[in-house]
Amino acid sequence: MMFRCLAILCCLCRFIVAQECSLNEHNEDKNMVEIEFEGDKFMAYVQPHVTTFYKEVDPPASTAVTPMHEGFAGKFINLSKEKMLLFWEPYEGAKDPSLMRVMPPFFGGGSATFPTHRFYFSTEEDPHTPVKRFIVQQYPESLYVYDPYHVEGDEEQTEQNLSILTEEERAKYDAFRKTLRFNKVYQNVTGRQYLVNYPRPRPVHFMWPADYLNQTHWVTTRETHITKLPPPEKLQPIKERGTERVITSEDHVLLQEYRDETSDVFNMTLKVLSCAPRVYEIPGFLSQVEVDHIMELALGEDLSLSATGDGDKEEVDIDAKKITSTRTSFNSWLPREKSPIVDIIYRRAADLMRIDEALLRSRSDGEYPNLKTKKSIAESLQLVHYEDGQEYTAHHDFGYNAVDDEFQQARFATLLFYLNGGMTGGATSFPRWVNAETFRGLKAVPEAGKAVLFYSQLPDGNMDDFSQHAAEPVTEGDKWLINLWTHDPIYEV
Repeated sequence: MMFRCLAILCCLCRFIVAQECSLNEHNEDKNMVEIEFEGDKFMAYVQPHVTTFYKEVDPPASTAVTPMHEGFAGKFINLSKEKMLLFWEPYEGAKDPSLMRVMPPFFGGGSATFPTHRFYFSTEEDPHTPVKRFIVQQYPESLYVYDPYHVEGDEEQTEQNLSILTEEERAKYDAFRKTLRFNKVYQNVTGRQYLVNYPRPRPVHFMWPADYLNQTHWVTTRETHITKLPPPEKLQPIKERGTERVITSEDHVLLQEYRDETSDVFNMTLKVLSCAPRVYEIPGFLSQVEVDHIMELALGEDLSLSATGDGDKEEVDIDAKKITSTRTSFNSWLPREKSPIVDIIYRRAADLMRIDEALLRSRSDGEYPNLKTKKSIAESLQLVHYEDGQEYTAHHDFGYNAVDDEFQQARFATLLFYLNGGMTGGATSFPRWVNAETFRGLKAVPEAGKAVLFYSQLPDGNMDDFSQHAAEPVTEGDKWLINLWTHDPIYEV
C-alpha cells in the first residue's frame, strides 16, 4: 500500500499551468511524529499547543478553552458476521427508538453524537432486543465496538469462537482488531482516536498551513473574474471531454473578452480563521456577475429538501423526523459542465487548493494513468437555500469506509461560496475550534462572493473531528450558497 500511495502522490503533484504562491516550497509538517507499531512506522499529526496559535497577540490563556458544544463523531463498529441494526434510544427501553442505519457485517459507520447518548445493535429479526448497548462517553471516546467473538484474557476461547468465520470474514475481523490496537497507541501520542482504518495513507493533495490565527497566504490564478455577462449562446453546457478541455499557458482562457480587463491574473488571499480545524476565509472569490449567473441557474432548478448522511456506502435508513430536525434547507446540484462560468469556478477553486484542474473532471486515458479511475475527485456543486428558520445542525462532511477499501476515499476539503449576505443569522459555525479566548464557536459570516475553505482530514490521513460545523438558523431573510467537495485520494460513487 505504501508504494501505491507514493505513486499516486507523484502523479498528483504536477500542474498544467504554473502558479505563483506565498509558499516557496511545501515543507514537511513540523508537527508530524513517528509512531512505531507492530514493526511498522507511522507518521502521526500532533496538534500544536494552543498558545502557538497566537503570534500577533499574547495568548488570552495558557490552555485551550473547553467548548460549549459537547458533540463529536461517534463510530460504531459491527465485528459480527451478521447484519446489525443501529438504533438510537432517548432512554433505556424506549418504545420508539430511532433506526440510524443498517450495519453490514464487519463494518463501521458513524453519527454525530453527545456524551450520555444511548445506542444499541440489534438483529433484523428482533429489532427491539438489544444485543449490545452503548452509552457515549466524553470526547475523545469515539469508537464503540460490538465483538461477539473476543473473550478478554482467553485467547484460546477467542480462537474457537472465530473458527466459524470464512477466510474473507476473518481477514476483515483481523484488520479491524489491528486498527483498534493501533488506536490505543495513536491516542496515547495524539490525544485523539483513530477514526479511519489502519493504515490510511496521508492525503495526497496539498494542504495549506494554519500555523496561527490571522496568518495569510496567497496564490495566483489565470481564472480572473467574469465582469460582463456573456450572451446566452456563450453559456451553453460544455460538451468537450478529457484533454479537449486542457488550457495551457499559451492558450486563451475561457470567455476572455468578458473578464476583468485590469489584470491577467487574480491574486487570491486566504486568511486563517482557525488552526484546529484548519479554516480559511477568501474574500471576493466570486464576482457579482458570477454570483448572479449561479443564482439564475438556481432559479431554474428544482430544489428538494436536503438530506443528511455521513457519506458511508452501506445502506442507510434514517427516519424523516431525524432528517428534518437536523437539516431543514433545500438543495440541488450543478455539474461542472453546466456552463463555462461554472467551469471557470472549478478551475479557480483548483488553483486555490493547488490541485490540478484535470482531477476535478473526467479524464482521458493519458491523464493520470496511475489512478484507478478517470472520474473527478470533486462532486457537483451543491446549491443550498436556507429560508427563515432553516438550519443544519453540527455535523461532519466525512464518512467511513469498508475495512477492505484499498483507497479509503473520503471527503478531503470543503469549499463554501456564499451567494448573498445581509440576512440575520445564517453563519457557518465551527463549535469546537481550538482557541484560548472563548467557549463559543467560530463564526464565518456570509457575504456575497466570499469563500470559506476547511479540511475534513488531518495531515496524517485521520479524519479531523474538530471539522464539525453547522449552518446556524436564518432568523430573518434567506441564505444562498454552493458547496464544492473534493475527495482524497479518489472519488468513486
